Amino acid sequence: MDERDVVDEVFERLLRTRGIFKNREVLRSDFIPEKLPHREKEIRKLAEILAPILKGIRGSNILIYGKPGTGKTACIKKVIKKLQAKCEELHLNNTLCYVNCRISGTAYRTLSSIATSVEVEVPFTGIATGEVYNRILRGLRKMDGMLVITLDEIDTLAKNANGDKVLYELTRINENIGVGKVTLVGISNDLTFKEYLDPRVLSSLSEEEVLFRPYNAEELTDILKERAKEAFYKNALEEGVIEYCAALAAREHGDARRALELLRVAGEIAERKGDNVVTLESVDMALKTIEEDRYFESIRTLPLHSRLLLLCILNNTLQDSQSGEIWEDA
Repeated sequence: MDERDVVDEVFERLLRTRGIFKNREVLRSDFIPEKLPHREKEIRKLAEILAPILKGIRGSNILIYGKPGTGKTACIKKVIKKLQAKCEELHLNNTLCYVNCRISGTAYRTLSSIATSVEVEVPFTGIATGEVYNRILRGLRKMDGMLVITLDEIDTLAKNANGDKVLYELTRINENIGVGKVTLVGISNDLTFKEYLDPRVLSSLSEEEVLFRPYNAEELTDILKERAKEAFYKNALEEGVIEYCAALAAREHGDARRALELLRVAGEIAERKGDNVVTLESVDMALKTIEEDRYFESIRTLPLHSRLLLLCILNNTLQDSQSGEIWEDA
């Protein structure tokens, strides 16, 4: 069978079968479901802190932290979405700005995103961050309404060049415009993040703190069951698959994203094999695939000198060298 026939055969097989997925996007980590099991307490607290904005009163700054996959971003996005809808319903000119600091990459681009939210134009690059900040101040003074700025993965901003300075300026922004219009929400996966902040920044940013603890296996099972109802056709999962995915993820710090990824990849593996059911074996294969991809990606993105060092260690290990000998060679 030539290459064209192979491709055609794959496409035709997919089109002939119903598959096992009803909506696989439900299992993506960036999907925000209507219901977030076991996070009702955290959602209520976030809503209570931000609610005064509906009456034109600045809400307290919030620092949200916890390990990856504990629902931090999903919860704040859910609250912000509902807050935006309520503002529109009440015809309030409030603005909600969300920036992922890891994706924005630099302090300049983070400020640029905030500037856009207050209808201020800045070039893609070429001016000082101080000038961008000043333009934001001018935009805020003209703005009729409140602004909520959510800085996801805020720890990456603090570690970037000028990041600590930008954070300091943002926490003082209400003083600089002379009126309380801005509420800051910081989200961090780093539990030690606060130790690296300037004490003045920390005192202003963490007026309210919300800690997201890791999920346990039972809670992850509930989360996966909710998602599976929308993600898979009926009877597409072998008994015990959800509990197995939940147990594996709970073993790794209760990461819901990990559990969802395992279930999704297991489904994709089963579908590619032409199976009608996701089995425990599918989950084992998914775990192996995810681990291999993660190690490959980690090594691939290492700096050249780190990859060379890793190669040296591997060569020495294959030659049965002791750690002391490797140290001497280095």
